[in-house]
Amino acid sequence: MRYSPASFRDPDARVFVDDGRVLRALSARAADFDAELRQRGLLETFVRDGLLVENRRCEDVAVPDGWAAVVESRVVPFPSYPYEWSFSMLKDAALLTLTLTERALEHDVALKDASAYNVFFDGARPVFIDVSSFAPYEEGAPWVAYGQFCDHFLAPLMLEAYKGVPFQPFLRGNLEGLATGTQLAPLFSRRDWLRPGVLKHVQLRALLDRRTQGLATGTRRAVRQVRLPKASVLHNIRRLHRLVSGLTSRSPSVWADYDRCNTYDQQLAERKAAFVASCCERLGGGALAWDVGANTGRYSRVAARRYETVIALDGDAGAVDLLYRELRGTDAARTIVPLVVDVMNPSPAQGWRGAEREALHGRRRPDLALYLALVHHLCLGRGVPLRGFVDLVHDTSRFAIVEFVATDDPMSQALLATKLEVHAGHDIGTFRALALEHGRILAEETLSPTRSLFLLERPTGHST
Repeated sequence: MRYSPASFRDPDARVFVDDGRVLRALSARAADFDAELRQRGLLETFVRDGLLVENRRCEDVAVPDGWAAVVESRVVPFPSYPYEWSFSMLKDAALLTLTLTERALEHDVALKDASAYNVFFDGARPVFIDVSSFAPYEEGAPWVAYGQFCDHFLAPLMLEAYKGVPFQPFLRGNLEGLATGTQLAPLFSRRDWLRPGVLKHVQLRALLDRRTQGLATGTRRAVRQVRLPKASVLHNIRRLHRLVSGLTSRSPSVWADYDRCNTYDQQLAERKAAFVASCCERLGGGALAWDVGANTGRYSRVAARRYETVIALDGDAGAVDLLYRELRGTDAARTIVPLVVDVMNPSPAQGWRGAEREALHGRRRPDLALYLALVHHLCLGRGVPLRGFVDLVHDTSRFAIVEFVATDDPMSQALLATKLEVHAGHDIGTFRALALEHGRILAEETLSPTRSLFLLERPTGHST
């Protein structure tokens, strides 16, 4: 048994992992309320309605010392974090949090916090994972998680919706979110105050933050004891829901139209898809595949026919957002998880003691990774030596499908147009030699005079 390094903030619960099972130890107080919610059928209702991850009281695991009960939750195949989500993903996670808060409050149950880290994406569907976030509602109590909701959800969404600035770097830089009063408010002019929600949730919040900084301790405690009728709290939550629902991204996308505007024709795209499908069939599928540089997910969908979960990674948030929106309501939404990740700067381990949020490559190793139309962007566009690219390919997964793009390809020439110098040795012969240093080439197909597809294997225990 090991406690999760991300689980320490709630004194009434602690997550631990035992033989691959995700378990949550509860205090006596939390265990009693959990039992009450189960007796009332409320948790079952939330699960059935797609709001809460499947969970159960666990009787076959010893309760750790100092705790009163254990709850087991279904394992979400691949954890992701808000700084890896697109605009629509963060928006849907916000709406899920508001809906769950409202539904719980209608049954005299409060949600103790509104952290974006309480939501994972199960495929392309957000689900609330913290089954111990519920507490008894006290009559007259305000929504104590309002400020956290603004910092984790509303402020980042407003930044992108009203200023066209992507929120991901801000959330990655501060796990507490984007401070509404001190970081977002200064970016808005008086003209912005007319935008929906800005005056009430941003400028007023900034004013209150400034006025409360110098308050004495007793006065601060009095502020915390302000009473609000439940009807008023529900009204405010519903208004927030309408506000968030109306926000749309203004951030530009470079690659969202790539699938329509790329330099090879539909026939070559179909041959490429057929190669990916045949490789997945040959390998027999598996639990997890990555599509690195997935763009709008054409080949993620192909891999999803044989792999239980496909992580579609791309650095262009607009392309990821388009994929996410296209997946909604489809069968592939159960399998494909779109994430905003720049392979040149993937998510690191960070947070408390550098372990609260896992690095991308530390969460779960894929069985297969796809690198299609990516090598020239990394090597010719961003200066990665070809050997470094091949090292990445073989370090990430045992099997890989790679599309090699030569320097005289039209896309490569466009990348080289502004480059004074690049690393030598970017040719297919060197690529084959480097691949064979690591392992084997299982299949190869020429797509065009400048593009070739490879299925690579790095055998277990093979070292370079």
